[in-house]
Amino acid sequence: MYIGELAKLSACTPKAIRLYEQLGLLAPQRLGSYRLYSAHHLTLVQMIRTAQMVGFKLGEMSELLAAKQHQAPFPLALANQGIEAKRLELQAQILALQNREQQLTLLQQQINQKFASASVPSTAQASASH
Repeated sequence: MYIGELAKLSACTPKAIRLYEQLGLLAPQRLGSYRLYSAHHLTLVQMIRTAQMVGFKLGEMSELLAAKQHQAPFPLALANQGIEAKRLELQAQILALQNREQQLTLLQQQINQKFASASVPSTAQASASH
């Protein structure tokens, strides 16, 4: 298949597919000046897009896909290692967000304690004093 068909089937733009090629994530065959893609390339593009959606950057995928180009079987151990590293990174981000949420709760409590007793006079009191 040509790049347009791959783009359509993968819901990806031809520009993105060319970028994947420039980064070494895809290696299509050539027929003259035309790029030829197979079902394998479609699977790779779908995997790249899914990995991006869960937080992987294209550069993080290059090692895995470069290994794939040189190994007949998919480098499963390397893929699992990368996924686990991303999972740990995500868990650290979740913990950091939970800590920030706790700090917001503390800030809210402090503000309410400090300023609740020094409330603004009601409009009835303000107009009665005029």
